[in-house]
Amino acid sequence: MHRRTSATPFAILLGTLTMLATALSGVDGRACTTAVISGKATVDGRPILWKNRDTTSSIHNEVAMFDDGKYKAIGVINAGNRGSIWMGVNEAGLCIENSVSRDLKLEGKQSGPGNGGFIKKALQTCATVADVVKLLEETNKTGRVTVANFGVIDAQGGAALFETGPKSYRMFDANDPAVAPHGYVVRSNFSTTAHNLDANPSPEDLGEIYSADRYLRACSLMKLDGDAKLSVEHLVRRCTRDMAQADMPFPGTVNAAGGTLPKTIGTKNTISRTTTVSAAVFHGVLPGEDPALTTMWTILGDPKFSIAVPCWVAGGVADELEDEKGGELGEIAISMRDWNMTPDKDGVYTHALPGIWNDLWAAEDKLLADTQKVKQSWAKRKVVPAVVARYHAEAAKRAMQAMEKEFLESKAAALAVPQPAIPQFDLQSTSTNP
Repeated sequence: MHRRTSATPFAILLGTLTMLATALSGVDGRACTTAVISGKATVDGRPILWKNRDTTSSIHNEVAMFDDGKYKAIGVINAGNRGSIWMGVNEAGLCIENSVSRDLKLEGKQSGPGNGGFIKKALQTCATVADVVKLLEETNKTGRVTVANFGVIDAQGGAALFETGPKSYRMFDANDPAVAPHGYVVRSNFSTTAHNLDANPSPEDLGEIYSADRYLRACSLMKLDGDAKLSVEHLVRRCTRDMAQADMPFPGTVNAAGGTLPKTIGTKNTISRTTTVSAAVFHGVLPGEDPALTTMWTILGDPKFSIAVPCWVAGGVADELEDEKGGELGEIAISMRDWNMTPDKDGVYTHALPGIWNDLWAAEDKLLADTQKVKQSWAKRKVVPAVVARYHAEAAKRAMQAMEKEFLESKAAALAVPQPAIPQFDLQSTSTNP
């Protein structure tokens, strides 16, 4: 895909607001929430992998293609930095992501790939969970700078999480009922290994461990009523955007009953935070299906202000998601987040949220439904990359149109929030020459 070479008035406005967003970002503070879900626990028998990515040091993300390894891959990266991948999928159907777990750090100087470097290496060289195990064994000897919980699914039904330090790892198989009795493994920013805990620690086990609240909330979101099983739609909508404290969603939010939203919602300890910069939900395939059907539903920017786009290795990367300064779709979400962020940057004003959600989620629902239908048609024949690329480009365009419309419609309401002033811009008179 080509990169944008000319600036529109909308892009110039967005770029200026993006610079303001960068200035507002604070010190580094990584925190992520993730789940590895076996096909045994999903509605269609296909494994699912989920990650919300949180950081204040790299708020500008993009989706990039990597074609210089054994396997082609696409992944979410810090904009303009192709040395690391933070969540991605390759052409063999392997999907991998991570959450930081600093309690796995060893004393002394370490060498080798870090968390994002290891993900990139795995995507470019591994086809299965078993291959990732081999890579971990090899790098146990040569060294890593990893302090992470790596979630992995593959095209053969594999689904596992690895608590990984610089020279050791512990595997949790989501298909093993002794390890994952409900078919999934959840983590936030701690490891059970470092604290000598069982695979699925209870609230009493966790005590005051950092990110325990997010872990417990994510576990509760995996538990559905009756015999219901997990779906991509549930993960995309109800997990990436969850705002709840002490397992109590605020009235009017995604997992709560209807009601009046409070004036502000603090997100310091919620799954969806003001520091959430991207999210991905990976939809695997059944054993024997074409790995090319493996889908990375990508949300650039804070999911509360963004929309999910389906991505495939065979489909390349649409312009709306790829730019060395940040995928434009995500940059819109960053601006919308900043317009609605409280002065302490740890929460959001809520008056604009119902309107934003009403518009964006309707567009996302249509994308989810249409994509399910088109994938069913693709599964009946050999996957044609050109066909996949056309659909991906169309899906990204539809998402972008919804985001641009919401950006303009919500601007006045967002600027009414009492926070540091943001300059006014006249779209009609803005020059197209930088």
